[in-house]
Amino acid sequence: MLVDLQKLNLGSDSAERDITVGLSEYFYQNSTYQKFLNSKKTILVGNRGTGKSAIFKYIASTEAKKGHLVLELSPEEYSYELLSQYLKRENEGSWGKQSSYSVAWQYLLYNLIFNKIVENKRGLLLGAQRDIYNYVNADSSMKGLSPIGVLVSYLKKLETVKLDAHESIVKARNLQALYSLEEIKNLTPSLKKVLEKSRMKVLIDELDKGWDDSEDAKYFIAGLFQATQKINLISPHLRVYVSIRQELFDNIPQIYDDAQKIREDVEVIRWGKNELLELIGLRIAHSFPETSKLDTSNRWKSVFTSQLDSKFEDSADYIISRTQLRPRELLQFCKLCGEYYAGGKKIDEFAIMAAEETYSEQKTKDLASEYRFQYPNLLDVFEVFRGRNSCFEKEDLDYFLLSAVCGEVHVDRAAEWVCEMDYLELKKVLWQIGFLKAWIPKAANDAASKGTYLGHYELPTVNLENIEKFRVHPAFANFLSLKD
Repeated sequence: MLVDLQKLNLGSDSAERDITVGLSEYFYQNSTYQKFLNSKKTILVGNRGTGKSAIFKYIASTEAKKGHLVLELSPEEYSYELLSQYLKRENEGSWGKQSSYSVAWQYLLYNLIFNKIVENKRGLLLGAQRDIYNYVNADSSMKGLSPIGVLVSYLKKLETVKLDAHESIVKARNLQALYSLEEIKNLTPSLKKVLEKSRMKVLIDELDKGWDDSEDAKYFIAGLFQATQKINLISPHLRVYVSIRQELFDNIPQIYDDAQKIREDVEVIRWGKNELLELIGLRIAHSFPETSKLDTSNRWKSVFTSQLDSKFEDSADYIISRTQLRPRELLQFCKLCGEYYAGGKKIDEFAIMAAEETYSEQKTKDLASEYRFQYPNLLDVFEVFRGRNSCFEKEDLDYFLLSAVCGEVHVDRAAEWVCEMDYLELKKVLWQIGFLKAWIPKAANDAASKGTYLGHYELPTVNLENIEKFRVHPAFANFLSLKD
């Protein structure tokens, strides 16, 4: 089937922009979405670009269409810097920041929920709804403040009382009132009453924006997790959902300490090749409705050449193998292919190869940026692979990494943390972030299977010391001029 490729529009990489121009029509309800929506899970975890925001935006859109109350909250970018600027450090008085953040988050969320109920009032204000209306109308603490401003304001109240040098009964009472949310707890029965007739979803997204790895940033998120756990007990008709990047979830000690308590609430986003093809197929059909009756494979072939002759590989397999199975990466690559399209019936091999040059550089720099707080100047580590073979035998890779941690191979600005590691730790880091893939031999009980290189995102549990061969992920090969 021939289509006019000049009209190809695969949508935006950003769910915030895409929700108004087509996401609600071509959103792909993959297995993660189905499990998350049809269970009691409330925490969505995934790497950057795996579709957390898209899922939240789609949930918000569909719930609003059902007439349910929806509250979307995206903490302002650089809000963590604001927190550190106005709050004392934990060791400046040991004022128990995590519990303080938890209660401040509860205060903020309750107030946002109350305001949402009042905004959507219908008919006469009676009983429970009137109680909430009177509270919102009388409360001046939120007027003129952004959500982050309300949170900081409540934290400052706690800080002021807790760090007051005078021990007194009054101080104890003030603290008790703040921690028990005295001004709000009397409204809990009214809230439950309202929720008997209304459903509400609160969606908190983009917690990684402005992330600075500071003390306050960690308590900010850990406190939020505790607060949502408590609020989600109020009513089955009220649910607070949180999305968080995998890297932050795994490396904030305060969350890790509570991992067992929240594990049953967590859904991790995972994508397979077929699901990614379905996602692209839906977007192709949105651009070209005449392809809607085709299966996914033929939709792809209506836009892209089916084979890359010089690579002896299927074009879809080739492009997807350059991703870490993240929708955003596939969209970026495919959209670049469209930009390099120079006419003809299909996006051809020339356009795909040209797109790969740009994509590979973007992906390499994006990965370094993604882990910039854990591993500063990670790009300098990637650079030591430049011009080398893409594949390594275990001993060769170990020796090369040993040279890096010993300073014989210069990693420039990354030396500050690389030289503090042993080579096995560095190998584990490069494996876990997806820079290296491991060779997994064919299954002993399946003669038809072939060995293959897999990444951490495909096979998280593997003993690296049992792996005999490694390769740099193909996504980075072009930019680093690696040899096959």
